[in-house]
Amino acid sequence: MGLLLFAFNVTYLAARVASDCPGSPNMLPIYGDEPKLVQSVSKGKLYSIDHGKGKELRILHVYGTPYEMGKAQAQIFSSEIVNMLTAFEQYLEDQIEPYIKWLPKDIQEIILKDGPTAALQWEVDLTRKYIPQRYFDEIKGLADGLNGTISYDALLRFHLFPELIKASCSMFGAWGPALANSTEHHTQDSSGHSFYYYNLINLDTLNQLRALDWGLDNPLINYSVVVVYHPEKGDGHPFASVTWTGFIGSVTSYGGYVGVSEKVWLSYNLSDSRAGVPFHFIIRDLAQYDITIADALNRIYNNRRTCSIHLGIGSSHDSVFRAVEYSHEEVIVYDDFNYPAYEPAHPLLKGVVFINKHAQPSNDVCMGSLMERFYGNLTAETTIRYVLGNTASGDMHATFYEYSTNTLYVSIAGQKISASGQPVEGLAPAHARPWFRLDMNKLFSLHL
Repeated sequence: MGLLLFAFNVTYLAARVASDCPGSPNMLPIYGDEPKLVQSVSKGKLYSIDHGKGKELRILHVYGTPYEMGKAQAQIFSSEIVNMLTAFEQYLEDQIEPYIKWLPKDIQEIILKDGPTAALQWEVDLTRKYIPQRYFDEIKGLADGLNGTISYDALLRFHLFPELIKASCSMFGAWGPALANSTEHHTQDSSGHSFYYYNLINLDTLNQLRALDWGLDNPLINYSVVVVYHPEKGDGHPFASVTWTGFIGSVTSYGGYVGVSEKVWLSYNLSDSRAGVPFHFIIRDLAQYDITIADALNRIYNNRRTCSIHLGIGSSHDSVFRAVEYSHEEVIVYDDFNYPAYEPAHPLLKGVVFINKHAQPSNDVCMGSLMERFYGNLTAETTIRYVLGNTASGDMHATFYEYSTNTLYVSIAGQKISASGQPVEGLAPAHARPWFRLDMNKLFSLHL
């Protein structure tokens, strides 16, 4: 394909990034070692990549029927799920007020009169007939695995919380000319400044970012886990959900074929309905069952949708990414030609669709400037170090899907880590912490 010169002066770049963006580059390690087995039960295995305090990622594998997978998770995380649910219920009571204005009027009235638990039960009653039976079976498995310490009804209510609380997030999909699958080359100009260029080898790839911004005061940051599902033959394919112990829905899912990003759609002004399939179950289904963009869009079109969100959907089969405005009334699909462009905050770039963490349309120029600056090199390392680091997006967790190698990169909020790699006092957002590289070919093929 010839030689693509992607060159920039490092000193100049650092100065420009600092002026445009709120964050700074993340130069902490990206760990890629093999996960080690920690614990196993009849239908589940817990692994860990552990580099010391504050530098650990847990990976849970569950197998079998939905009931068996739910029970296995509860058996491994029994006390942790109890602690998580207790802490989260209190958080919801204390923190629901800022979210109320974004909710439909009938939910607002229930919360103000009877509290968020009553609103969650109302959500359960409205969605029950639309939720596939397999999700009830998996929650029943959770309840049985906890041996009655948390009731089935309480677990079911908990699983409706994403319909109440909105998160500000970032995403992008990059393919074709936006990527350079190449070896990095270094050179210097006559003044001694470093430059980089890349030899472009293959355009047929796709990379995708999903950054979840939901605040460091959320107790769920203490319960992060990557769950790798191995369903029975005929029930889709293995997939991963970056989630929290005891939560079987997904707001961040990757199945090798299809990966999903999500963020709140605050500017939506048509009607909402909670009588439908909760969006976090549809996100999980996209990763578990679908292969192409067409498969994913058909699932979205043909399900009864509830609240309004932005989705980002990538497909390894198609090597493209689509942004979706998803709501009860409509579905609008965007690609790299028809996404609304407004300079300088949101330029149109061939092979790129991105949405920053602010309410859309956004006049914040940071992410748009980074998309332009790193166009042709939107790789995992560039994104982790310079895009997320500088946008300061992805406080609760952040993921990067590298479809060409079936690799999942993950970072989670937690202990602050110094530049020398040592834990220090305080919490740090995911975008400013070490990352972990997971070979999903190995994880999806791991047998019980």
